[in-house]
Amino acid sequence: MSSRLSIIVPAEGVNLDRRGYWRHCTLSAREVAEQLCSESKLSLRSGQMYPILTRFGPFFLFSYTVFMGLGIVLGLGLAAWLERRGDQRLPGWFDGFLAAMVVGIAGGRAVFVMVNWTYYQENIQELFLISRGGLNYYGVLVTGLLALCLWTRWRKRPFGPYGGLLAAALALVGVFGWLACWFEGCAFGRETIFGPLAADLPDSFGVHGLRFQTQLMGLITCLLILIIVLGLHGRLQPLMIFWLTLLFLSAGRGVVSLYRGDEAPFVGQYRLDTVADGLLFVVCLLAILTLFARRWRVKRSNQKG
Repeated sequence: MSSRLSIIVPAEGVNLDRRGYWRHCTLSAREVAEQLCSESKLSLRSGQMYPILTRFGPFFLFSYTVFMGLGIVLGLGLAAWLERRGDQRLPGWFDGFLAAMVVGIAGGRAVFVMVNWTYYQENIQELFLISRGGLNYYGVLVTGLLALCLWTRWRKRPFGPYGGLLAAALALVGVFGWLACWFEGCAFGRETIFGPLAADLPDSFGVHGLRFQTQLMGLITCLLILIIVLGLHGRLQPLMIFWLTLLFLSAGRGVVSLYRGDEAPFVGQYRLDTVADGLLFVVCLLAILTLFARRWRVKRSNQKG
């Protein structure tokens, strides 16, 4: 078995000169890793990373943009199909989803930049380069759902049917989000030993190691959730489907986050995203219990009447 050397490179971009001192430089993290490898006579393999699919003259087609865009389009198509086959028509649902998507992308980018402000304050020109990746999941989710909620209130319509219609689209977008991370190299797994969940994979800098297959784990989880949600449509009330979908997604992401190796803030011994998924799970569980309690009270009052 061949031995490998893992190289950890700070995201801001630093360089190790020949005397062993750290000095600040303007190189990107990828360029720093390549320079360190060349000085150590190592090879930096790209492996399964395909951040750029193709090039048209001076323009690049980034894989993250392609797969996230494809996921959003297919999610809207799935929502349209579910709305047509349902018993209840939802006027203006596309406008509401469009507002949620625009606000969610803006919110997700803003949170991502704030979390990684150390890097972006030195690379201001990359603030709006969403095509290269860089959306915070929780920023997208919270701001997008808030926008949809405000839109339904503005239109004086109940949130439940629109939230239930959005549920399957969220799971489908999640599938393509993990696929985009697989091509981009983001959300990579931490290093481990041989096992059924391990593979020789690169991190976001292209440095190989035996890692957990977190992108594949997340993709399969979202795909299973999508199948479950589609099976629940027409059997449960839309608002219940909405909260169950968020419950499943937060549980799946929380488990996968335990195996991730990319940089993240920590709260004690746990990653911040693990804590966030745990809190979201609790909120969804409380919402589901509230719906069950409300349904039980209505059923009991009808029996008394």
